[in-house]
This record gives sequence, C-alpha cells and structure tokens, in this order.
Amino acid sequence: MQEIQIIDSDLIESLVKKAKNTERKRTNHNFHEPTEVYQRFLNVLSKNTYIPPHRHLLDPKPETFVVLEGEIGFLIFHDNGEIKEAHKLSARGPKRGIDLQPGVWHSLVCLSENAVCFEGKSGPYDPTIDKEFHVNYPLEGDPKVKETIVWYESLFV
Repeated sequence: MQEIQIIDSDLIESLVKKAKNTERKRTNHNFHEPTEVYQRFLNVLSKNTYIPPHRHLLDPKPETFVVLEGEIGFLIFHDNGEIKEAHKLSARGPKRGIDLQPGVWHSLVCLSENAVCFEGKSGPYDPTIDKEFHVNYPLEGDPKVKETIVWYESLFV
C-alpha cells in the first residue's frame, strides 16, 4: 500500500468508469490491506447495482458510510425483513452518512447515476464470515433483483 493516497477527482472519475463497466455495477477502492484492523475504502456505485440486505453479526463489526458524491437510499431492516428505516444520504445533505453498530440488517440503492461512498469498518476482512444475507430477499443474479431495486427506489421518491 502507498504511504499516502489522495482522494481526488481523477481517482473518482476512474472508479466511476470502472464501476459502470462491471457486471455488478460497482467497485471498491481499498486504502487498506485485508489484514488491517481498520478497513477503509471507496465504494463506487452505479445505477441498478444491487446489494442484498445483510448484516455483520458472525464477525461483529460496526460500519460507517459517508457519501462523497451522488445520492443513495440506505435501508435498515427488522429481523423479520420488514423495512424499519429509510434514509436518503446525499453529498449535498442534509443527511450525508450513517454509522451502524454490528448486527444491523441493511442495504442500499444508488439513487443517482453514480454514487461514491467512503466506508470504514473494523478488520481484518474474512469473506467467509463477513456477511449474513437476509433469507427474505433475492441474492445477486436472481431474476427478482430488478423489481427489488425498483421497489427500493420508490421508497425515496
């Protein structure tokens, strides 16, 4: 890892292009190594990306999201899968970010053409236990993903 990394327009523009051209319509840019205790990265989202509702309970870690560009709809769920809270987060405010304790069910939807979020969470990262997905919602690749995204977006109109 570089000793210093600048978050500038050039970096963001290159990540937005990359996210648009990926199958998942998003990309991460890590500032950390997977073994570090403080994970920090840019999460760059394009319209129609899908992040299934999930929580970080098996490996309990808090998370912080701050929107640097664009807008996202951030959803918090009850254990039964019903939506508990919906927050529009925008680089323009008034809500710009959110901090979650471990075990909170959540998802997000990109409301603008692109959105860039800075995320921070505890590490190290272990993909085998990082996320637990909610059984009431489709996983990536499921045919119901498109209608789920449309429903999520409708919550923020």
